[in-house]
Amino acid sequence: MLSRHADASFWIGRYIERAEATARMIDVHYHFGLESPLVGEAMRWSSILAISGQEELYHEQGHTEDERSILHFFAFDPENSSSIASCIELARDNGRSIRDQISSEMWKCLNQMYLEFRDWNVDRVLSTSPFAFFEKVKESSQLFQGVTNRTLMMGETRDFHDAGRFLERADQTARILDVKYHDLLPTFSEDEAKKSAPKAMAEAGSVGGPVDVHGWIAVLKSVGAFEAFRKTFRQGVTPARVTQFLLLNPQFPASVRHSIGRIDSCIRRISGNRDVAPVNEAEREVGRLYNELNFMQAEDIITGGLHEFLEDVQERCNKIGEAIHKTYLDY
Repeated sequence: MLSRHADASFWIGRYIERAEATARMIDVHYHFGLESPLVGEAMRWSSILAISGQEELYHEQGHTEDERSILHFFAFDPENSSSIASCIELARDNGRSIRDQISSEMWKCLNQMYLEFRDWNVDRVLSTSPFAFFEKVKESSQLFQGVTNRTLMMGETRDFHDAGRFLERADQTARILDVKYHDLLPTFSEDEAKKSAPKAMAEAGSVGGPVDVHGWIAVLKSVGAFEAFRKTFRQGVTPARVTQFLLLNPQFPASVRHSIGRIDSCIRRISGNRDVAPVNEAEREVGRLYNELNFMQAEDIITGGLHEFLEDVQERCNKIGEAIHKTYLDY
């Protein structure tokens, strides 16, 4: 398979996943702010900027942290390569370059998404319903994933696509959990934080007010995990359980552990490596993180510092992407 074809397939997976993740993030936190009067508008929008990692770009463009500017930046801004409209356009451009590698149904779905969302803008979203727009983005993304699973042959094109999709998913899950962890934990002094923050995460009693519960539910809904979480933990929502579910659950498709495991399988199929030892840098980076996640417990992560662990996961996701690019996609 040509490197440029592999690169296009890899980024189709990342861009469509990123568009859906952005829609989920804005939609859930938009409604969380409306439903929770104690959460100020500034906190709601600053959290979204922090999750995206684009706070610097946003302020460089001279935007203020208000509803209209945020929605435009994340949904339609052509200067933001991670906006929903940009992601869909870039995914379509990549799909057009490998039309002979993907199914005709996949191309039709990508093209239809692009044409439909080209008619939307921030004024139309605000005049109708933000919920309806974001729901349409999520449904379009899920339709494309379903069509891909049904029509794309198992092989290198599929493996590169899935590797990109699950790499984006792991990074987004870690990023959302990291930012909301800081928003929702009680405020400690510097000395108190060192002693009490891990305990606060481990014990539900110190983080259990109405706003906190709504906030942690919003975290779960941001990655489509709320119903699965409730079926797994019938005792209720606590920070420690949310952390365990989103980071270490091996069966939930958006958990970091599951996502990294899927990448590991894809990369090993591409190289044909059936040995335990990695044969290239991409396998080494993925395998190291996957093995660590397999042997970790939520209590160990919390005690050692959840924020530090999540930052490390995000950095290692970047390293995995760089290693895959250097090994297979650089041309």
